[in-house]
Amino acid sequence: MKKIIFLFLLGTLNSLSQTITHENFKSLIPYLQNENWSSAFKESEILLNNTEKDTSEFKAITIYINILSAAGMVTEGKMTYEELENKIMKFQGQKIIMSAHPIKKEKDSSLNFTQLISSKEAFTIASNKKGINILCFEKAYFKDEINIPEFQDSLVRCGGILEKIEMNPNKSNIWVLRLIVSNAFARKAN
Repeated sequence: MKKIIFLFLLGTLNSLSQTITHENFKSLIPYLQNENWSSAFKESEILLNNTEKDTSEFKAITIYINILSAAGMVTEGKMTYEELENKIMKFQGQKIIMSAHPIKKEKDSSLNFTQLISSKEAFTIASNKKGINILCFEKAYFKDEINIPEFQDSLVRCGGILEKIEMNPNKSNIWVLRLIVSNAFARKAN
C-alpha cells in the first residue's frame, strides 16, 4: 500500500513540475480560430492544472487563453458570471501574455486592435469575430517607456502581471471583463 501511495505522489509531483510546450500552445489555436470557447477553456484548464509550477511564457499565454475562452463561454450562456469568477480570479497577480493585435493608428478605439495610448500604456478591445460581444477590455501599463514608432505596421503583443480582473457589474453579454496589466511590456509579434 505504501508503494502505491508513493507512486501516486511521485506522479502528482511530476505533473506539477511539467511545463507547457509550444506544441501544447499550438493545439489550442484551432479552438480559438473557430471560437470553440468550451474546448479552448477545457483544454487550457487541463494544461494549467497539470503545470502549476511552470513559469514559462507559454503558461502566461495559456492563462490568457483560459480567461478569454471563459469570457466567450459567458457570452454564449455556457458559463455564469459566478462560475467565471470562481475559475479565473486565481490568475490575479500572475504573469499573463495577451494576444497579438495590429496597431490602431487613429485615436478612436476599434475591436481587436491595440492602441498605443502613450509610451507608457496600451489599450485593446478583444471581441468575438462578429464584434457582437466584447470579451475583454485590456489595459497595459508598461514598466519601461516604449518607442511607439518602432511598432508601426506590425502586430504587437503585450504582457505583464495581471494586476486586476474586473467583471461587468451588470452581468450582461455586451462586455464581460476588464483586465488591468501592470509591469507590462510590448513586443512585435511578426
